[in-house]
Amino acid sequence: MENTMSAPQKGLLYYFNRITSNDGKDWFLTLTWIFVFEIISSIIEYYHLSIARTYVIDIQDGVFKEFLIAIFVTFFIWHFVYSIVNMHRNQFYFLIMYGLLGLYFYITKDMTFNLLFHNIINPFEFEFNGFGVYTIVQFTIKLIIIYLIFKMFQGFKYSKLKNS
Repeated sequence: MENTMSAPQKGLLYYFNRITSNDGKDWFLTLTWIFVFEIISSIIEYYHLSIARTYVIDIQDGVFKEFLIAIFVTFFIWHFVYSIVNMHRNQFYFLIMYGLLGLYFYITKDMTFNLLFHNIINPFEFEFNGFGVYTIVQFTIKLIIIYLIFKMFQGFKYSKLKNS
């Protein structure tokens, strides 16, 4: 019997899986989305928690800071042109990640990635600042990341079976 479900019957989870993990077949795509959600989580945490600002190391304006920004912008432009020329869907997801990294730099001024690395190393750390919208959003993001980690392991298994 053939699976002939219409688009409304497939649901939101079906489309979420297609975009974030190619139905559990692409572990690298899933890892990219985990980083995207961690960047979003770090930006939200920076805005709502004063303790998050303690992780940010301020780099004084100067040649070093301008050099870091120039490298980031150059890589972003190169990757953008490469993605347009080759038209790979996964490349556009990288552009989303790079765009969010640029937004992260702009908002947090964290050129050392210290806050971001702290959140990536401890993805399940959850600071409470009372119960409110911040807590609900962060809890939702952490649940999505847990789900994506599961899908990433599923992608590892798929690629191992595919290569066998």
